[in-house]
Amino acid sequence: MNTHLNLNHINQQTVLTVYAHADDEVLPAAGTLRLMSQAGWNVHCLILTEGNLSSSLVKGTRHQEAEDAGKIIGATYEFYALEECNFSTQAVIKVVEEAIKNSHPDLIITHAPQPEKYGHRDHEVCAIAVSNVATRRNIPLWYSAPPVFLRGFEPNFFVDITSVIEEKIAAIGCYESETNKTFMQLDAILVLSRFWARELGQKEGYFEAFEISRQWVDASFFTALAQSKNKLKNSMVF
Repeated sequence: MNTHLNLNHINQQTVLTVYAHADDEVLPAAGTLRLMSQAGWNVHCLILTEGNLSSSLVKGTRHQEAEDAGKIIGATYEFYALEECNFSTQAVIKVVEEAIKNSHPDLIITHAPQPEKYGHRDHEVCAIAVSNVATRRNIPLWYSAPPVFLRGFEPNFFVDITSVIEEKIAAIGCYESETNKTFMQLDAILVLSRFWARELGQKEGYFEAFEISRQWVDASFFTALAQSKNKLKNSMVF
């Protein structure tokens, strides 16, 4: 198994995302998931809760909104009904273990661990539980950027989503019940995507940021890297 993310040449692989609430998956990673889907990955999103404790006045629509977003980014969804703000790490571990048996993921993406005083309690518990499972099962793991609070998040992997920024915006827009939140607004989405571009010194484009917690590559990764560099050198010869 080679988990190097080559979005142009890739065998059939599966990415499993695990998030506390529906919409947590598209805010930080819709563009990346869309690119992976386009490249032939199976994209499976696991949502732990119903989202009924949201401050939104609209209730009971999150499942359909998620399914609509999935059509845009090329993902399938699986929903659980853990009790918001009250589920345990053990409950999440059990759910994730079951999902791994069913989907056999090559990569897992989840919330970045953040102390509760900076972020959402559910995000923190989810991150701890998923990290536990990924470590024990030796599965590559990426943490996605928090939508608001960046304290403690140290990205070391960035994905250029410029080609699919419209799909990202559309996927987030599917969550109409959550549009009252400031970080769901178009300007906030674009500003954060441009922020990550500027972190890389890019004057143009839109990016998503991740922190690689665990990842491994086999020898073919280095062969492919060497070949890509040779092709680049050859293309620059006049």
